Amino acid sequence: MKIESKTIEEKQVASISHIGPVENMRDLIGELISWVMKKRLEITGPPFVVYYTSPMEVAPEKMEYDVGIPFQGKITDEGKVSVKILPQHHVLSTIHQGPYQQVGSVYGMMMEHIFKEGYEIIGVPREIYMNSPGEVPESELLTEIQFPIIPESIMKDADLSIEFFNLKQNTESYNIYKIGEVKLENSKTYLKILEPYRPAIKNLVDFSHVMVFWWADKFASDRYRTALRTKLPYATNRQSGVFATRSEYRPNPIALTTCRIIEVDEKGGIIEISGMDAFEGTPVIDLKPYSPSFDRVKEPKIPKWLSFLWPQWKGEY
Repeated sequence: MKIESKTIEEKQVASISHIGPVENMRDLIGELISWVMKKRLEITGPPFVVYYTSPMEVAPEKMEYDVGIPFQGKITDEGKVSVKILPQHHVLSTIHQGPYQQVGSVYGMMMEHIFKEGYEIIGVPREIYMNSPGEVPESELLTEIQFPIIPESIMKDADLSIEFFNLKQNTESYNIYKIGEVKLENSKTYLKILEPYRPAIKNLVDFSHVMVFWWADKFASDRYRTALRTKLPYATNRQSGVFATRSEYRPNPIALTTCRIIEVDEKGGIIEISGMDAFEGTPVIDLKPYSPSFDRVKEPKIPKWLSFLWPQWKGEY
C-alpha cells in the first residue's frame, strides 16, 4: 500500500449532511448528482464522504457524515444541499482497491504511518469514490482515503508562515499563576493540580466537561508575542489575523480546550480528561466547568472554507 503526502487545491463542493447508517450514502450521492445536473452545473471530480464519527464508536443509526461532490458554477445553498469551499490544504493519501467492507484495515495502517512519521492530523478523514459498483466488479473498486494533516516539515518551519509586527508593548502587566500541568501517561491525559489549589476542584466531578485554560509556553517568547497574522495550516492559501484563529501565536499565549471529565481525584489533585491538545508538562492556569446555558451558541457561523473540517455541531455519544 502506497501512502503519500500531497496538496489538494481549493474547490467548491455541494454537500448534504446526514445522520444515519452509511448504507444511505449511495442514495445521498445520487441525490447530489441529480441536484447538480438539474442546476446545469459542471461536476469537476468524484463524489466523496467526510466522516465525523466512527462505526467503532457509535451505533449505525448515529453515524454522522457529509456527502459531497465538487462542481463549478455560481449557486447558493438550497434545501438540505449546502455549498462549501474546500480550501487548499495538505493530506495524507492512499488508494484502496477492493470491496468497501475491507477499507477499515487501511485506516489502521494510515494511523500507524501518521504517528510514525510525525504528522499532525487537523481534520476528519475523507473517502473519495473513484468508481462505483455499477461500473466495475467489487474487486476493482477504487477508494482514495485522505487525512488532512500538517506535514512535519511545515511544523519545523512554522516561522515562515507567521507575519511579525514591530509592536511597542504595553507596560501594564498582570500576574498569572500556574495551578497545575498536563500529564500524558499510557495514552491517557491528566491534569495534575498543584496542592495549594486542590480545594478548588471540589464538586467538579458533578460536571461532564471542563474548560481548560492553558499557557502555550513554547510560544511565550517576546518574538512570538508580536505574531499577529499567520497562514492557516488547514487552508494553506489563506492568511488570517491571530484573533481569527486558534493559533498559539498571540500577544498573550492563552489557549482554551473544552474536555470531557472522566474521573476526578480531589485528594490527589488528579483529573483524567479526554480531548486535550497540549503537550506533556504544559502549564494549566485555570479551569471552568462547561455549562450549556452560557457556553454553547445556538446558531454559530463559521467561514465556508472552514466548514469542511467539522460540522456546525458535533455531538458526543
